[in-house]
Amino acid sequence: MNRMERAIASVAPRWAAKRAQARAMVMHYDAASVGRRNSTLRADRTDADAASRARQRLSFFARDMVRNTPFGTRAQQVIRSNIVGDGIIPKVVLKNSTLTAAAQKRLRDEGMDLIERHLDTTDIDRHGRMNLYGLQGLMVNTVVDAGEVLVRIHQLDPEDDTFAIPLQLEVLEPDFLDVTKYGFFDDGAEIRDGIEYDAEGKRTAYWLYPEHPGGDWSPGTLRGVSERVDVSEVLHIYRLDRPGQQRGVSWFAPVMQRLVDLADHEDAQLMRQKIAACFAVFRNVGVEKKAGAGLGNVMPGMIYDVGENEDVKFAVPPGVEGYDEFTRSVLRSVAAGMGITYEALTGDLSQVNFASGRMGRLEMDNNVSGWQWLMMMPQLLQPLGRHFIEAWASKADRRLIEQRETRSLDWRTVTLEWMPPRRFIVDPSREFTALKEAVRSGFASKQQIIRQLGVDPERLLAEIAQDRDEADALGLIFDSDPRADPARKATEPTDRELNNA
Repeated sequence: MNRMERAIASVAPRWAAKRAQARAMVMHYDAASVGRRNSTLRADRTDADAASRARQRLSFFARDMVRNTPFGTRAQQVIRSNIVGDGIIPKVVLKNSTLTAAAQKRLRDEGMDLIERHLDTTDIDRHGRMNLYGLQGLMVNTVVDAGEVLVRIHQLDPEDDTFAIPLQLEVLEPDFLDVTKYGFFDDGAEIRDGIEYDAEGKRTAYWLYPEHPGGDWSPGTLRGVSERVDVSEVLHIYRLDRPGQQRGVSWFAPVMQRLVDLADHEDAQLMRQKIAACFAVFRNVGVEKKAGAGLGNVMPGMIYDVGENEDVKFAVPPGVEGYDEFTRSVLRSVAAGMGITYEALTGDLSQVNFASGRMGRLEMDNNVSGWQWLMMMPQLLQPLGRHFIEAWASKADRRLIEQRETRSLDWRTVTLEWMPPRRFIVDPSREFTALKEAVRSGFASKQQIIRQLGVDPERLLAEIAQDRDEADALGLIFDSDPRADPARKATEPTDRELNNA
């Protein structure tokens, strides 16, 4: 027992006993001891945000890796394409509505029309460059490299008929957040890292720069002066890894050093081969032969007779032993740290069969599903759905007032549901059979299976009905129609024709 422990024991015996008990417990774990083997570990007692104070520097490094290392770019592409793909698609849903079936259908059709006219076009983008699904991919890219992304909601004037819905989105990198903004208020509210909280710890506002602090200055703007933006106008998307975490960290953080080492290793091996290839021929002219005469240039297919005292030796470039094994080992670590498979990261399928590839893919699908339903849905898509309904309601209510109609709609019964992109199917013949059996045995509904494939059940059924009606009208018979009778001739009247008659 050192002097400090003796002093504590003399003043607070109970505290000293607890400290001794804690030390005894630690001694039973090798990982908790201090020594050479675990000297690289950092036992810091910090919360999630204090432990990631270098998040901005990490994001800068991650962006550089995405720009300059192929596997950094590939990892970001794989995560984005699996989370978003062609887009997480919305559909209009009415819950507990008192409207008639016909009125509900008209309302859903109107909502889908607005989605196609606004969300499916570049009108939703503040800068007019992407539709909603392109913006989703841009958001995921930013979350992966910078750890977080800000989406600013712009509610437009409902009386302006420029757009179908008075709503636009602006995707901002976290650099727009004024992290130098700190402050405390008399009512207990505070500002930390440019985010304002009330006395209960709830977010109330974000302090954002009017333009990117790393971009060219735009005349007429106060570049270094941030402005307060209410929390209702900003969506903050990031992966939540620890309780109390208020900001995100680059997904490349655990693998960044390995990717740098791999890039350096590849450059060193390439330079080694280039240097070795420069030394093609070593010519020994002997003592009596004057240097510089005779053999001058070596060309492919050339036959040259050397003199009696001359000797020619060709250089043998050094081999690269263990290069493939080392590269695969590093990339397996990178893939594990990013939450994706080695095969998805590298495209190397030489060491997997169908079973092992499928098992790895299922594990990756679990990660992707978590990123979709635990990050994108609650932080981005569900709040965006509410903003869309509010903007739609402001337009619809104004139209009813202009038409002097007194009927009103309870917009709380109208929501948007989101469908992730279609699930990757390794073996369609086997998996579709399993899905069909799940529906037939009652373990899953048809709508559930259809949503897993990234298709809207209502739209699919409508298209099937349309195909059937058009085939009947033309007198066509397909094997996909269970009503088809091989003995029936195409000239026989269809069911619709009989009903009309």
